Amino acid sequence: MKRKNLFVRITAIVLCAIMVLSVVTAALYAFAAEAGAPSPATGSPDKTTTLIIIAVVVAAVVVAGCLIIPKLKK
Repeated sequence: MKRKNLFVRITAIVLCAIMVLSVVTAALYAFAAEAGAPSPATGSPDKTTTLIIIAVVVAAVVVAGCLIIPKLKK
């Protein structure tokens, strides 16, 4: 049973890391696309950028939760 729990934890951490990498890659791509394109003079922030920043923060919280919660349960 202990091996199964270790496998589940390792799998969860790997999946969280892949999720964070994909979100960070999307964020970098979005910021790079914005830097090259002229911005509209509307003065309002781009919704895509805001959503990507929220996704990066959520992904970071999930990874932190995967690493911290098992230590707090002990």
